[in-house]
Amino acid sequence: MRILAIVLVLVFITEVAVMFALPYIVPGSLNEAGRAIVDAVLLTMVCAPAMWLVIIGPLRRIAVQEHQRSETIVANASESILTFDREGSILSCNRAATELIAIDAEALIGQFMQQVIPGLPDRFLGLPNEFRLDAVRADGHRFPVQVSVSEYPSESQAMRIAIIRDLTESQKAEQQRLTMARETEALRAQQMATLAQLATGVAHEIRNPLTSIKMLIQVNRAKCADEGLPTDDMELVEREIRRMERSVNSLLDYARPERGESTEFAIQDAVRRTVMLIDGRCKTQNVRLQVTAPDPPLLVLGDTAQIQQLLLNLMLNAIDAMPEGGTLELAVVREDKDVILTVSDSGSGISESVLDRLFSPFVSTKPNGVGLGLGICRRIAESHRGSLVGSNRASGGAQFRLSLPLVQSST
Repeated sequence: MRILAIVLVLVFITEVAVMFALPYIVPGSLNEAGRAIVDAVLLTMVCAPAMWLVIIGPLRRIAVQEHQRSETIVANASESILTFDREGSILSCNRAATELIAIDAEALIGQFMQQVIPGLPDRFLGLPNEFRLDAVRADGHRFPVQVSVSEYPSESQAMRIAIIRDLTESQKAEQQRLTMARETEALRAQQMATLAQLATGVAHEIRNPLTSIKMLIQVNRAKCADEGLPTDDMELVEREIRRMERSVNSLLDYARPERGESTEFAIQDAVRRTVMLIDGRCKTQNVRLQVTAPDPPLLVLGDTAQIQQLLLNLMLNAIDAMPEGGTLELAVVREDKDVILTVSDSGSGISESVLDRLFSPFVSTKPNGVGLGLGICRRIAESHRGSLVGSNRASGGAQFRLSLPLVQSST
């Protein structure tokens, strides 16, 4: 609108000036047709330079600057950029493309895209499109790339633009990550084997003597009680022996988890039984329990007792994290082919010092904790082809997310 207004003003001013100057320029003997021709010539001669100076010249300079800036951006872009016609002949390239292919721009221009990226299609069903292929350098070396192809706006000819990204480093990083994951898993398997041997030795060398000591303490405590002697010390010893037995049993459970029977069961049933077990503890400790679960049964395959043990451990840990009371939430939702159980609390959350080692053996934030409970929970989840992860909530407190595969209906 501004340009249109400027054009109208220029034409109007020029026409007025020509009309006032025309009687002094054109002889009086000239007829009306001649005067109109002279008027048009004068108007054109005056308006054309004025419009060039005021409108066309600045717009042309802006267009040239924008074109140069675009060329500079493309030429110095970190991604490799090629333009090619519908036949696949390369028309232009930037510096990153020549460095990627290891060839001069003069030699690259004119080649076909299939020479540089052999797997690239000759025809595209739709654009834009992305491909993961192998490119070929000038020396014949092949390397992985990601190619994004789209239409290039051009009035002169139909063109396409390809943006090429080298995936060599990302694939190396992915391979290193997989290698580290395999090494970590192998180390974990070795640790578990060592732990199993240790647990077996502990079972034979400690558990049986502890049972004998506990029986003797109980017998002598009963005798002392009958004779009216104090039994406080013996009760303390018996409690400590029971605590040692629990630690030994936890170690055995972690090293050699029992094999349960796999049956189909509704996850809501395991949740309901677990809630019944902790309901009294929640009321005693002033913890508000919130349970949300869908009505239709969500069937999973596994051992209902082990899943119940897993949920019970998570919920007891959550209650322990709220000694002054709080809110314990258990949510059951379906996500595609999995069922997700989320146990959340409003406690102080998981310490950053142990967050990365949360499921490692003997890592615990409890004063009397053994540090094997969460490891047992994760092993139960993995034995059911599921997963268990823990994190801190943004609103405060900790959250554990258990994912289990649903039984797929055959209908």
